[in-house]
Amino acid sequence: MSRSDGENQHPWQRAASTLALLIGSALPVLIAIVLVSSTNEGGNPLDRIPDYGDPLVETLSLPLESSEPVQTQYRYYGRVRLVFEGSGTLADGAGIDTFYRFDQTGRGVPALAPALAIDGVSALEALNLSAEPPAYADDHLYSAVYDLRGDYRRLRFNALTGGTGSSGAFTITVVQLR
Repeated sequence: MSRSDGENQHPWQRAASTLALLIGSALPVLIAIVLVSSTNEGGNPLDRIPDYGDPLVETLSLPLESSEPVQTQYRYYGRVRLVFEGSGTLADGAGIDTFYRFDQTGRGVPALAPALAIDGVSALEALNLSAEPPAYADDHLYSAVYDLRGDYRRLRFNALTGGTGSSGAFTITVVQLR
């Protein structure tokens, strides 16, 4: 538009042109103010994106007296390290840990008896340990890698044994691997 064109404009056209220029030049400033203020508040949606610079770790407790499954709060993908610890007592007095049933007096040989399911499947099968199960650990501490492949999901754990009259709990720590 040339200056001579502006002379023939109606006053409302000049006002609209001026307003458009002001809004156009102020818009980036308004966007910057909104972004800066939203990052200084707790409601910024970007704060909910996990920082994978640190490993994602979560610990769950699974009481043996309950048949209810426990589920991770976070979603995992690819490979995760699972650390199982803890033991309990079944209603018949036998001891149990994640993979073995044992005599709590220390007599007898612990027997392979999976007491935990991962995503509805026996832990031995889910972790591909059926052919070579881990050796019995006196401290009831075991570790394995669980491969979720391309899935991005929560993990679910439940006791296969236990129930009424049982006591104790398993602690399961989930660590996202890169």
